[in-house]
Amino acid sequence: MKIRKMSNLIGKISNSLTRQIVMDFVILVLGFFVAVLADLKSVQTLGVSDIAIMAMSIACALIMLFMGGFYQIIVRYATLRAGVPVGIALLTSLFLAVGLVWSLESSIQFPQILIYFFFSFSGILGIRLTFRDFLAYKKTSGQSRVLIYGAGEAGRQLVSSFNSSNNYVPVLFIDDDASLTGLSIMGLRVFGSEVIEKLVNDFDVNVVVLAIPSLSDNRRKEILSLLKKLNVEVQIIPCLSELMSNSIDRSDVRSLSLEDILGRSVVPPDQSLLSCAIDGEILMVTGAGGSIGSEICRQIVRKAPAKLILFDMSEYALYLISNELLKLCASRDDTLEVIPIIGSIQNYEKIKSTIELFEVSKIFHAAAYKHVPLVEMNIIEAVKNNVFGTKALVDAAVDTGVSQLTLISTDKAVRPTNIMGATKRMAEFICSISNGTAKTKISMVRFGNVLGSSGSVVPLFQRQIEEGGPVSVTHPDITRFFMTIIEAAQLVIQSSAMSKGGEVFLLDMGQPIKIVDLAINMILLRGKKPIFDANEKSNNNHDVIRIDFSGLRPGEKLYEELLIDDNAAVTNHPLIMSAVDTRPSKMELQKSLELLKTACEKNDEKAVVRLLIKAGTGLEQNFVRSVKDSKL
Repeated sequence: MKIRKMSNLIGKISNSLTRQIVMDFVILVLGFFVAVLADLKSVQTLGVSDIAIMAMSIACALIMLFMGGFYQIIVRYATLRAGVPVGIALLTSLFLAVGLVWSLESSIQFPQILIYFFFSFSGILGIRLTFRDFLAYKKTSGQSRVLIYGAGEAGRQLVSSFNSSNNYVPVLFIDDDASLTGLSIMGLRVFGSEVIEKLVNDFDVNVVVLAIPSLSDNRRKEILSLLKKLNVEVQIIPCLSELMSNSIDRSDVRSLSLEDILGRSVVPPDQSLLSCAIDGEILMVTGAGGSIGSEICRQIVRKAPAKLILFDMSEYALYLISNELLKLCASRDDTLEVIPIIGSIQNYEKIKSTIELFEVSKIFHAAAYKHVPLVEMNIIEAVKNNVFGTKALVDAAVDTGVSQLTLISTDKAVRPTNIMGATKRMAEFICSISNGTAKTKISMVRFGNVLGSSGSVVPLFQRQIEEGGPVSVTHPDITRFFMTIIEAAQLVIQSSAMSKGGEVFLLDMGQPIKIVDLAINMILLRGKKPIFDANEKSNNNHDVIRIDFSGLRPGEKLYEELLIDDNAAVTNHPLIMSAVDTRPSKMELQKSLELLKTACEKNDEKAVVRLLIKAGTGLEQNFVRSVKDSKL
């Protein structure tokens, strides 16, 4: 079977080569006769010597084309560079013809030889480029026609990669550099960005690839703002810092992420603060398998800790992050000891023994139940984990003399309208009251949504768009803050290095984003049209995606905020502020916790909600009704 396949392949190659040689032979013969007729008016005047010159020149040209590798060029990928071996072959043929004319008795003149040269060159190269363009347009049926924004080295490499794809065909370049406008690069014409809308329509473009890895965040945002109006799918190649090598191909091209759409400029971390918080320390991260916890662990192992303890109640999540970290350490020849511990933060004895066994010096507390709708349906468990789990952890840290504990809090703890926010506010109270006990410094870090975290709205929207919609938005006016998960983890660690104990650190989340605008932009940049009319989708139009408003979920806010009082102070970091919030007295908090614990033991959800309100968390009084309604 293999021999037969090989035989068939050789047969196809042989047939293709024969056809090309015959075609070039015909072009060369025609070139010779066109040259002769240009002066002698008739072929009848040709002598034997003229025919001999023609035959030897044509044979020389064909041999040189073959030896020069011209017939190894695949026609559908041919470029103007193919003219090099053609030119060399025909120049050799021309010099041979001139020599023969001088040595033999011939009526052929030198100008005729030049005509032969130029006719043959144009014919041999031109017919291939024409056929290449014909194949390119023919193959676009059912395939994506690609406009490449950026005619630099990255864009040129992409042309070659796209040309070998069965799904995409590049049709033109756009570039901001006016000196490139009008040029032909890799067989594609270069245009300026001012006519991009017309070009998208004229060339029937349905995919635009932004191929400028050195693009600034502001310029990228400007270009994406322009592209989202064109009803095309927008893809992008990574920035220079993300690229693994200098070469770029189709595999590097990716769909837009929310970071690209938002255009948020990331401030590089202060390495001295990271080192101060990590180097030489024995660190423990609770919730190490979660979104924030796992990223904090990744940032830690990139520095020089003495040891890292991963603490999580999920065996699978712990397995994944511990394996990932061990591989990362191995790739850097790092012998860092990474120790996964399965356990619940509600278990005081387990936490205490872990801290003592490994002599933990600092703790990042990221373990919490955080999904608002799930927490609303599981109030008792949320209070046990988020409130009493935090208390057990803080007590164990203080009792064992841990030098520092950092609580990962949330903007939902500010004037909460849901159980999740109220439990995190109680966790802040516990940390604030316990700060300064013995030698343990305790601080809190408060921030909003992180991109790519579990349960984030972004992957939900992406999946809904891929499925053809509808995209579900709870309310047309709802807004949220967003930050990359890497940036959030880095800022958490840096804030811990600045802690003196008792602070609530607030991360600068930038401007709030309207969720419906986010959904619209994500739809537009996938080449679809967002609609709000249910009837339009029923017409089986695959180019539109409907947006549905499902209504606010129980306990969900229209907007989030980071501050309770306007008393934030600047710190040494431009994206970290510090505040000191109001809190109940130690005696009041202890009483609230005792009553809350009793209500949890009795599984009395209504009592738990009332106590969270009375504890001063800021949970609204009408929340009891929303909880009741959500369970009917």
